[in-house]
Amino acid sequence: MNVSFEELENIGIFTFRGELTTKQEDDLKMLLMKAIHSSDRSVLNFRKVTKIDITCRELLRKAYCTSVRLKNPIIMTEIPKSYLPEILNCCANSPGYSCTENESW
Repeated sequence: MNVSFEELENIGIFTFRGELTTKQEDDLKMLLMKAIHSSDRSVLNFRKVTKIDITCRELLRKAYCTSVRLKNPIIMTEIPKSYLPEILNCCANSPGYSCTENESW
């Protein structure tokens, strides 16, 4: 995973490249926390990503749901459509997840 970052008028743009796998889980979580908390608006571009494994899809879902709860949703672009229902479902019935405010980053 490689990530470039640029900021344009309080919009943070994160451009991801390569694979998002369990190996990058810690780095991805740190980047997602930055995206949620450091810019007025964050855009995550996945155009050059070749793979997003289930661990990273779950991190993306948690980050998106947290950003929605904070009333500042992150914008994700160029994600394969097959992943969207999983990532954008903030009340997913997945083990260990509840639709409460207890989960925060």
